[in-house]
Amino acid sequence: MKDKELIDIFERSEINLLVELRMGNGFHEKEYEKLVKTLTVCADEWESRTSLPGEVVHTLVGLYDELYNFSFIYGDEESVRIKKAAENTKKLIRRCTKEKGEIEPEKARVIAGLIEKINENGNFFKKLQSGKGMDEQQFERIYHELSDIIDEIYSWGEIPKVMVNIFMDLRELDLFVGQYREEFKQHEEANKIYDAYERIFSLIFG
Repeated sequence: MKDKELIDIFERSEINLLVELRMGNGFHEKEYEKLVKTLTVCADEWESRTSLPGEVVHTLVGLYDELYNFSFIYGDEESVRIKKAAENTKKLIRRCTKEKGEIEPEKARVIAGLIEKINENGNFFKKLQSGKGMDEQQFERIYHELSDIIDEIYSWGEIPKVMVNIFMDLRELDLFVGQYREEFKQHEEANKIYDAYERIFSLIFG
């Protein structure tokens, strides 16, 4: 199946599932099954590649985060179903974005600085996961580096999977907000993370 046809089917199934949730109609099992089927085909097609078609990146990057967040809106039983579906969906997304081989040298050069800033002084995301809070200075360096290269990245027809995974990690910053409020009881840090999420969301998704 050609990429364009595959992307059209994937995006249609994603929209149909999320629209039902947005309208308050609950978790639509049949639409979810269609999404899983399509994502499985995407994973089969893309798992061995080093890059993904640029036009699918936004949808792929945002799917888990958006689906998971709906679990906080619905009641207990529905919430559990949505969380389970989100986690299963993420496994398929990770198959699509599994990094394979070396990327083009020019693209590697463009994103090298961003990767360096994410990894310096301990990985930015790993520090968040461990409850150490958000390193604001490191975030600023990441933000400004990404701001400098974002237009060039979006000019590429295909985006390296390593970059897609960075986009995904940045998009899911908002999921740390609840963790810091509820689990770590660090409300000030939670607010900082949310502010960072809003800025990065605006930068990446416009």
